[in-house]
This record gives sequence, C-alpha cells and structure tokens, in this order.
Amino acid sequence: MKRILAAFLVIAFLTSCATYNPVVDPQSVRNSDKYYRDKAECEALAKQNSGDWKTVGKDTLVGGAVGAGSGTLIGLIAGDTVKGLALGSVIGGLAGGAKGVYESEKDFETIYRNCMRARGYDVLN
Repeated sequence: MKRILAAFLVIAFLTSCATYNPVVDPQSVRNSDKYYRDKAECEALAKQNSGDWKTVGKDTLVGGAVGAGSGTLIGLIAGDTVKGLALGSVIGGLAGGAKGVYESEKDFETIYRNCMRARGYDVLN
C-alpha cells in the first residue's frame, strides 16, 4: 500500500504545475519578444512560489493520520480495527495528497495569472 501511495504522489506532483497555460488576449500583446520573456519569467516565478513536494507530503501525512484515526473508529464499530486502520490511512493519505496537489496547482495559477496581469496583459482564464 505504501508503494501505491508513493507512486500516486510522485505522479500527482510531476503533473501538478504543468497544466496551466494562461490565455492572453492577443490585442494586449504589444511586443511578442517581450511577451514570451514575460511569460517565461512569470511561469518561473509561479513555480518558485507555489507549493512544492514538502507541502504535498505534509498534507498526505496529515490526511493519513486523520484517516487512520477515523478508520480505527470505524473498525472498532465494524469489528476489524486493523483493517479499518489500514484502509483509513490509505484513503486519508490519498485525499490529503490530492488536496496538496490541488492547492499547489491553484497557487501556481494565481501567481502566474497575477504576474501576467501586472505586466499589462489581459488574461482571460
């Protein structure tokens, strides 16, 4: 189960900051060279300041701990504490990791979008 969780986190993190690409109104682009330079700088700035693997790992750990506690309680009620603990840990860890990836992606988008807008571009998405 630990391998599945680790594989999920690696895949989720590698794809987390690679999906957003701002849609810029072409009328707001005055100089294409400056636009591409600004775009690269804003993307780099967003990558540096959005969540990283430590944030995703922390959220996964917290989710796993909460899931383990919840799973243990459910296991006590259902009669199989160990199974409840294991399932709760995995489900909580996956949920926490997904939350970390989602928040990291949202931070990336917000920083990227705000940077492009601050440099005078009309970002449509």
